[in-house]
Amino acid sequence: MARVVLKNITKTFAGGSHTANTPDTSDASDTSDTPKASNTRPVLSNIDLTVNDGEFMVLVGPSGCGKSTLLRLISGLETLTNGAILVGDRTITHLPPKQRDIAMVFQSYALYPHLSVYDNLAFGLRRTRTPLTQNFTQDLTPNLAQNLILKDPEQPPHSPRRPAWLESMLVGLTRGLSPKLRYQSAAERSIAQRVYTVAKMLQIEDLLSRLPKQLSGGQKQRVALGRAMARNPQVFLMDEPLSNLDAKLRNETRAQIVGLQKKLATTTIYVTHDQTEAMTMGDRIAIMHQGRIQQVAPPLEIYRNPANRFVAAFIGSPPMNFLPVTVRANQLTHAAFSIALPTHWQSAIAPYRDGSTLLLGIRPEHISIGQCPGSFAATVTQIEALGSETFVMAQIVADQPVISQSLAAPVTSLQIRIGADQPIEPGSTLQVSFPTDKIHLFDTVTEAALELR
Repeated sequence: MARVVLKNITKTFAGGSHTANTPDTSDASDTSDTPKASNTRPVLSNIDLTVNDGEFMVLVGPSGCGKSTLLRLISGLETLTNGAILVGDRTITHLPPKQRDIAMVFQSYALYPHLSVYDNLAFGLRRTRTPLTQNFTQDLTPNLAQNLILKDPEQPPHSPRRPAWLESMLVGLTRGLSPKLRYQSAAERSIAQRVYTVAKMLQIEDLLSRLPKQLSGGQKQRVALGRAMARNPQVFLMDEPLSNLDAKLRNETRAQIVGLQKKLATTTIYVTHDQTEAMTMGDRIAIMHQGRIQQVAPPLEIYRNPANRFVAAFIGSPPMNFLPVTVRANQLTHAAFSIALPTHWQSAIAPYRDGSTLLLGIRPEHISIGQCPGSFAATVTQIEALGSETFVMAQIVADQPVISQSLAAPVTSLQIRIGADQPIEPGSTLQVSFPTDKIHLFDTVTEAALELR
């Protein structure tokens, strides 16, 4: 296993917004000397990231943020514009994919439809030039290795090693015979042992003779994962492997992937757009937006202390509420309420003069309901009862509309998460308040979070 280091990664594609599926409408007869603007666009900019040995790192962000492109750069399926990639003590920036000792699991499974599950698992092993001389279980954690040492009962006993030319001839001569009468080379016996070990680990021993079309979505995903595991790589790359599964199967497979990664202790980089997957699977999360990493931290650290407005809005469901407020001495004022800031906020707001505008953030689950000092009125407009909890959309009752500079629209609504047993009806009025230990403040220009000192 190995540490992965990305240094100043930049990737630029030529063509701008023009894609392969978009017809070129430029006039071929245009021979003017007027210089045309460059269509190159950076997809990734100045990416610096270190994934520790054995760590489960999740890259998460909206579609188009560059997370899959970054994964393809690490695997060697795309070429870098600038920067360097290190795996362990090797620089792999210019190595072809087959020499990087990296295995990738794709969103579409990428199984060979005409090959059985067994042959799909063995495919990469049969094409490697490195002999499988070591026991696969030696590289696993001790407890897992102890339970996985097995031999296929139908495999012939080990015979003395023969010259490669002789084994090749014997394999060719017996290829047309029944499986039990075919000659197996020493390399094929090693491959068989590894395939059966991985199959037992993934609980797909009974599926080895089936074709991919005879498998369910979850079984296909386990075969794709097993094909990557069989190679025993230094690094696993997973590109949204659960997106094609239904909700129930996604939850089950998610738990299986996390459990296997912990047992194998293989460095893993996992790409997803689903924040639930990111929060529940990763040791750390790297949040990406517009080709840049916004924040890298453990899941709860990102939830509790987002680095900027984008991170705060992206992590959390429902998303964080944002309201513009005005700084008045040690208070934040809004048309509907006023909040007296505790002393630990004083140094953070010190650079902002009276009358400056900040963006206040509060998560739906942190809004308090009930009459108390500092509470204000909000009218319930919509209710979403989910059984275990209830989401409430409420309209703030203010003397005058509040205009958000960034959205140029009234910001008078709140999303609130409450318990399922609280009786609330549409049209009713709530008294709500914001606990000062749960609020977040953001600069309206940079959108960076104000740091408490």
